[in-house]
Amino acid sequence: MYKLIYKDGEKIASFPVETNDVGIGRASDNDLVVNDFGVSRHHAKVVVDNGECFVVDLNSRNGTRVNNVLVTRGTLKDGDEINLGKFSLRFTKTIDDKVHLEDEKEGDELSPGTFIKPISDIQKMIPEALQQLEPSEEKVITEIQKSNQILGVLIEVAKSLLAVQPLEDVLNLVMNLIFEHLPAERGFLMLYDVHSGELIPKVVKYRDPSANRDKITISKTITNKVFTDKVSILTSDAQMDPRFDGGASIIFHSIRSAMCAPLWNKEDVIGIVFIDSSTRTGTFMPSDLDLLTALANYAAIGIEQARLNQKIQEEIKRRSQLERYHSPAVISRILGVGSTDQSIEAQEIDVTVVFSDIVGFTSIAEKIEPHRVSLLLNDYFSEMTDIIFRHDGTLDKFIGDAIMAVFGAPLPMEDHAIRAVRTALEMRERLRQMNDEKFTKHKIDVRIGINSGRVVAGDIGSPKRIEYTVLGNTVNIASRLESGVAKPEQIVIGEATYQMIRDHFHTEPLGEFNLKGLEKSIMVYEVVGEK
Repeated sequence: MYKLIYKDGEKIASFPVETNDVGIGRASDNDLVVNDFGVSRHHAKVVVDNGECFVVDLNSRNGTRVNNVLVTRGTLKDGDEINLGKFSLRFTKTIDDKVHLEDEKEGDELSPGTFIKPISDIQKMIPEALQQLEPSEEKVITEIQKSNQILGVLIEVAKSLLAVQPLEDVLNLVMNLIFEHLPAERGFLMLYDVHSGELIPKVVKYRDPSANRDKITISKTITNKVFTDKVSILTSDAQMDPRFDGGASIIFHSIRSAMCAPLWNKEDVIGIVFIDSSTRTGTFMPSDLDLLTALANYAAIGIEQARLNQKIQEEIKRRSQLERYHSPAVISRILGVGSTDQSIEAQEIDVTVVFSDIVGFTSIAEKIEPHRVSLLLNDYFSEMTDIIFRHDGTLDKFIGDAIMAVFGAPLPMEDHAIRAVRTALEMRERLRQMNDEKFTKHKIDVRIGINSGRVVAGDIGSPKRIEYTVLGNTVNIASRLESGVAKPEQIVIGEATYQMIRDHFHTEPLGEFNLKGLEKSIMVYEVVGEK
């Protein structure tokens, strides 16, 4: 079973995905109606096909994204974020049809016969039991045996959990290990969802497969106490406990023994685990509660490790994508804000754009072998890219033998124009050195055009090919300055850039120019050097 969790005003709402197609949009005939003008009338649908889920865009105006990646049809995994324009939904996998949390009733209190153990007691017992006990005491033997039994099981559990990576596999393994070491007939595991603020059932297990149609019901009083107070709860005979009989909140009519423990890691509780049995009174003993609580601790560590591994893999993928465009410093700043999105959402931002183009490259390419052309370009691009990255610029693209770079995106920077001009000067100087050192036979010159202003910056393209770029008239002017105004070895800038850098660089006015595609002429300046 799947759910879509979203914000409805100030409240968190959820919509169950119970049919094969769930339509989402503003129109009233959708299954899930979204009152957001950024969402199209029929924006997207969630499709269930052979146990897998997909979100399909219905030619919406603002597009559909999965974890901020533009898609026409995207596979959905537990925890994925779906973006319809700026409206967000969280896709989650659950088994609510197998687990029911019953609302609290007036007078619901835990009976005196219920055994409650704080997890702090287990924390003390496992690592420090052998040090705290006096060898002369009779209880030492019992405590050591109990501690050794738990430690032995935990060592085995730890080895098993370390060998498993995907979160879903870890969750199933946790329940299998619990059933292997405790006489449970049924059980479930729930994880806390920070987005909805609820405990979400993730795994239900039955020792007898024929019993898997039974719904397990547990009181919210129990789950809330276990989760909030960080305690484990054992009832040896649920039928005798008024908290579990048919007149009050019940777990199940035939239950004789039940336990519930928090999934805890240090001070954090990330969920709960529950098991029960109806075979006989007193199936579970206090020592079983200790073992379940200890297992729940190791399970939480394994779950957090799986989540961390998943996050690391996402960051590796993310970093690999970013390395194509951004300097290491910019990448660290992007990742440092906690974003794990696979793309950067388009936004308006103030930047400076640099175009650099090799003069007469076609004639150079005609004179030398093709493989030497590629070596020359690789050397040139490598050196120029290093300079761009050194000043925290973004490499937008290579266009044949031209370079387009951006300063001030994806992260804003107040001195983007100064960085851009300083980069251009350093690129020109480094090229002069390369001509003396490497390109002695076929020296090359470049023209550089620079302009500052407002652009749309972000990952733009189709689901099959998407790249980070900037768009707008600011880009067009920079390109025209390079191709239509600049001469070999000349760095020219527009009026907007001049106003931002004039106190830092020596410049000379070149006059007003009518650039292709612009109605009005603009004032152009040449950068001579840094003050």
